[in-house]
Amino acid sequence: LKPLWLKVRFKSTRDSSPLLLSPSTLLLMRAPATCMHEPGGGGTTSGLRRHRPRHTRQLALAALACTGVGAAVGVGGGCPPLSAALPSGGGRRPSLRVALPPAADRCPGRLAPPGRRALAAVEAYHDLGSCCLPGLGADAAHARELIEELRRRLLRMRDLPPWRGHRAADDEGLLWWFLRDRRLDAAESAEKLRRALCWRRDFRVERLGPELFARELRSGKAYLHEHADVAGRPVLVAIARKHSVLERNLLESCRMCAWFMERALNMVETVAPPGSDPAARPAGREEPVEQALGIFDLRGFSPLQADLEFARFLVELLHSYYPGRFGRVLFVEAPEVFGSFWDAVRPLLRHYATLADFVTLDDVRRHYFAPGCLPRELERF
Repeated sequence: LKPLWLKVRFKSTRDSSPLLLSPSTLLLMRAPATCMHEPGGGGTTSGLRRHRPRHTRQLALAALACTGVGAAVGVGGGCPPLSAALPSGGGRRPSLRVALPPAADRCPGRLAPPGRRALAAVEAYHDLGSCCLPGLGADAAHARELIEELRRRLLRMRDLPPWRGHRAADDEGLLWWFLRDRRLDAAESAEKLRRALCWRRDFRVERLGPELFARELRSGKAYLHEHADVAGRPVLVAIARKHSVLERNLLESCRMCAWFMERALNMVETVAPPGSDPAARPAGREEPVEQALGIFDLRGFSPLQADLEFARFLVELLHSYYPGRFGRVLFVEAPEVFGSFWDAVRPLLRHYATLADFVTLDDVRRHYFAPGCLPRELERF
């Protein structure tokens, strides 16, 4: 029986050599059926685009479990140790890409199913997104220098609107938030923060209330979930089928969206720069949570829900006025008709498009919420 060789390449900002992994001969795996089909080699391909990345990632992780994930060992001559390729606590989780051997060399009918150890590794891995913006390696001295530079730029601006009732230049957490979003560029951070403050003044964000969008609120198309997800993030839920281009009031929809963002902002932290005293956190929480989770329930999506005007406002809201405040955005049960609308919206998101994750209801139940904490709309089939 031939061993199933997997070529795993860790995708990260650093160049890394591929690792060759071979499952133990005592524990061979059956590859998922969708991974065994070549593109265009017969069978349906509609489900292949959605499920193949997840299955290949699971297959690679099962192989890692077979070879011993916990040990820092190298696989193959000249390969780096496995622990060096795995993500560190402060970085982003790398994605795994698996190159399977040619179809003629595969023997799916002769392979045994994976054992408990492999299945445990597959179930344990699911990229839930981030909980806070990365610090980008800035130490206390560098962070202090950047904050002072950004503060000087803001103080030179005339008639700069306040931030939630106080001067923006005095809020170091706010300055550090925008610096991290702009990758520690003080000039870009100052301009982006200025635009956000002017928009808040013009849109009268601090005076928003349910009485200004009562009809939209009664529709139940969006709400702030009462429970956090497993990572402790607040959850904003939007029900696409309850929104209609023919019935909605665009201004009221935009006001309700900004109001929900303000409420979510009240439920997260704004991390202080390095060297500052950290803010008090709830008992049992060690890591800061300054990002939220967004969920779009796309069941029943039709052209009536393809509201490009509102989508443009939402993208601008997330990119310019509340940058980096979402660690993951889930699109649940997206139908085929959503594809053309997503093709039009995706370029507007720029690098924020990487936050999107197309998932199923079962994925949300199993990975994102504790039992009994699922949003009520997702409890129904």
